[in-house]
Amino acid sequence: MAYFNSEYHVFKDYKIVFDESKNKFGTLRLVQWVKQGSEPDISKAKLEIRKIVSGAEGEQVAKGYTFSTEEGPHELAESLVDVGFGNTKNILRSLTKREDFMDAVNNLNSAPDEGSEDGGFDMRDLFAAMEAPVAEEE
Repeated sequence: MAYFNSEYHVFKDYKIVFDESKNKFGTLRLVQWVKQGSEPDISKAKLEIRKIVSGAEGEQVAKGYTFSTEEGPHELAESLVDVGFGNTKNILRSLTKREDFMDAVNNLNSAPDEGSEDGGFDMRDLFAAMEAPVAEEE
């Protein structure tokens, strides 16, 4: 794929598709824009959220956002949850699959995080939410 005399090289496609509408969708990929004829270098790759337009000729990259720091995607994910985006049950289920989940749970009350109003947290609330089945969306 070419864009402004550069090639769009995908190192990793996270297979996350969102905001689908007709032939357009958003995606999350680890990419590098390289000058035509240059070799891609994974050490220079950046995480991108980008709109893709799918057509007869294949995918065409459209508007997007490239994270410039390693912290950026984490800050965005936490902020989206903080302001109420995402289904809480689905988020909790996803969190339980993470390798660091039990360590985080065990250390949740050890010290309040930055910006936390108090260090209080009742683990029973978390486990009660995890036990309830999640209805599949159609």
